[in-house]
Amino acid sequence: MTGVRPNIYFSCAVGILLSFSMSAMAMAMDQSAEKALAQLMSDVENIQIDSLNKKEDKATHYKTQYGDTLDQIIIDYLPNLPVRTSMLKRAIVHTNPHAFKRSNPNWMYSGRKLKLPDPEDIRDLIFTDAAQEKMSRGQDRDSWIRFP
Repeated sequence: MTGVRPNIYFSCAVGILLSFSMSAMAMAMDQSAEKALAQLMSDVENIQIDSLNKKEDKATHYKTQYGDTLDQIIIDYLPNLPVRTSMLKRAIVHTNPHAFKRSNPNWMYSGRKLKLPDPEDIRDLIFTDAAQEKMSRGQDRDSWIRFP
C-alpha cells in the first residue's frame, strides 16, 4: 500500500500543475483575444475614416477647359469603375446636354460645368435605354407576317 500513496501524490501534483497551466493559458488566450478585438476595432475605425475622406475627395462636378476630352476626364476623375467607358460617356452626355453640341461626346463646349455620373445616373440610363428598345420592338409587330 505504500506504493499507492506516491502515485496519488504524483497525480495530485500533476493535476495542480495542469490547472495552473490551464489558467495561465486561459489568461493568455483572453489577452490575445482582447488584442485581436482591439486590432479589429482600430481597423474598422480606419476603414470608416478612409471612406469619409474618399467621399470628401471624390469630385462630383468638373468645369471643362479648352483642350479637354471626355476620355481624359473619365480617366482622371472616374478611374477603376466597373462600367465601360462608352457607357460612362453616354451617362455624362445624357446628364449634361448643355455641355455638348447635338449630344455628341466629341463636341464638348469649354467652360461648362459637368456633373459626373453617380450610380443612379448610370442605372437610369441603362434601364431607360432597355425600356425604349423594348417599346420600339413592339411597334414593328404590325408589319410582321403571320403564319397559321
